[in-house]
Amino acid sequence: MPFVVFAKLNGGTGGYECVETGHPSDTLSRTYNAAASLPYGEGEIFAWKDIEPSDEPSCGNVQSNDHSFDFEIIKNARFRAKRVASRATDEIAYKDIILSAPGTLASVLGDEINEIDSLVVRGPINAEDFHTIWSSSFYGKLTVANLEDATIENETIPSRAFWHQDEQLQDDGTIYVISLRKIILPNQIKTIGDLAFSYAIHLESINIPSELQNLGIYCFSDCISLESTPLQIPEGVTKIPAMCFMNCASLDVVNLPSSIKHIEEGAFYRAKIKCINFPDGLQSIGNAAFYSSELECVLLPNSCQQFLGTHQFALNHELRKINLPHGVKVIPNCFVYNDINLSEFDIPSTVEIIGADALSTCMVLSGVLLHEGLKEVKSNAFWYCSALKNLVFPSSLTYLGGASCQYLQSLEAIYCSALTPPICDEDPSNKGRNHTFGPISGQPGHLCTPNDIPVYVPVGTSHLYASAYGWNYFTNFIETDDFPSAGIYNITVNDNDKDSEAPLYDLCGRKVENPQPGTIYIQSGKKIIINR
Repeated sequence: MPFVVFAKLNGGTGGYECVETGHPSDTLSRTYNAAASLPYGEGEIFAWKDIEPSDEPSCGNVQSNDHSFDFEIIKNARFRAKRVASRATDEIAYKDIILSAPGTLASVLGDEINEIDSLVVRGPINAEDFHTIWSSSFYGKLTVANLEDATIENETIPSRAFWHQDEQLQDDGTIYVISLRKIILPNQIKTIGDLAFSYAIHLESINIPSELQNLGIYCFSDCISLESTPLQIPEGVTKIPAMCFMNCASLDVVNLPSSIKHIEEGAFYRAKIKCINFPDGLQSIGNAAFYSSELECVLLPNSCQQFLGTHQFALNHELRKINLPHGVKVIPNCFVYNDINLSEFDIPSTVEIIGADALSTCMVLSGVLLHEGLKEVKSNAFWYCSALKNLVFPSSLTYLGGASCQYLQSLEAIYCSALTPPICDEDPSNKGRNHTFGPISGQPGHLCTPNDIPVYVPVGTSHLYASAYGWNYFTNFIETDDFPSAGIYNITVNDNDKDSEAPLYDLCGRKVENPQPGTIYIQSGKKIIINR
């Protein structure tokens, strides 16, 4: 991925556009040819917020005044001041043009191409005209384009219409950006091509045409200022393609139509959306599709059975609740990794494998319901789920990956009904030192999974667990035939909580001494509601 520079354009100083350096005083803003020896020359290189030029500026302080960015990807980011066309006054130069033939916009604008701020185009236009609009915004002053009454060739916004890599991307990784802030498209548009608006970092407003059917890959990637509440994707669009809204840091709410079937790889990667619907009929979600968004609740329909790749909802620090559709057999690796405020995760009874790091660092998650049929828990799956109180492993479990249950410092009990102790593995990051639950030798630290908690195992198997690698970490095995059950969906209403002497368990497998009316419990393998 090319290194990207986020340079904020501001007003005019001395007839030139300015680049904000981020200091409180406006006097510290630099013009586009700051420190150039000639009025038409290129200026020096300034790191963001620096007031002195540098050939090799640090990227540690590179950020926008309006947005924060993760510079793990955007390393060595820098910008170069660049002179643009200027006007003698601050008046807005507005043009309303009617074209009789496509490909003629440049000749009609003539010398005014770099002088106009706002442009209305009516009549037929094609890819050549889009290049003219891009040029007016890149080399000139154009910030607003109204194409509402234009007839666009093939009803398609051309691929790379507003992203011309050969001219915008420099050999040193610097990217010069266009000034376009608003564009109005005709509703008849059917397709927005690949990379059509990529790196249009000042684009704040665009209407999504009501007749749109296809979005191209990367078509709005890095449109960090794009706002729309909500962003309404029209009925008829069937997929959000790869990287479509990547790094759209100003998006808030997105409404998807019932026609959506696929949300592809990185579609909303680092897009800071807070709310999005997942319509019935959705079939797949791709790799890192919502990585580092700001979603608060995710409700997935049962039609969504394919999760391609990993990290689909990782680093959503505002996410509180998510469900996995019934029928899914594998929770992908890093599925909700580092969702530090996730408190509710519904795992369906169909899940057989929990992937590596699937719920790692979900630090407020206090309970998960693991159903009969679960076979494998991969490495680091529950690593540092520090609020978990109990783990109830079903009899079907055969494997616990390395570090899958490390740093569960709040854990109070483990139940494992498997007659043969599930195989425990080495910590892949600390081989020879740690295994599934903690250190291979020595006393666990204060943040580690406690080794003196009760571990409930089937009658006649405590010696097997006590001698099994990984399980021998624990010192307090208790044999029982009274295990919490899970995965039973029929609920019985119990009008008298004294009807049965069998113990009650909550849905996280904890034994309940004082059941409350109206609450669901598990008793003798059945879910019941105590009425009184």
